Amino acid sequence: MTDQAQTACDTDPMEADVTAVIEACGGDPRTAIKALLVEQEILEQRIARLASALSFGYVRGKTGADRPAPVRP
Repeated sequence: MTDQAQTACDTDPMEADVTAVIEACGGDPRTAIKALLVEQEILEQRIARLASALSFGYVRGKTGADRPAPVRP
């Protein structure tokens, strides 16, 4: 790692994560991007499965944006 890249990693934790992902993919940024896109797709599918498994009766057919704020006495 160059001194400039090391300095960026020291000041921004996300830079360290980016560097780690690229290094885990053999230094190839295209492979790193592909791996991240695959991971994102997996997470989106998991969210969809969890959302569909949520009891309709529990949420009464409403999404979080549709729910009125609770009234407190």
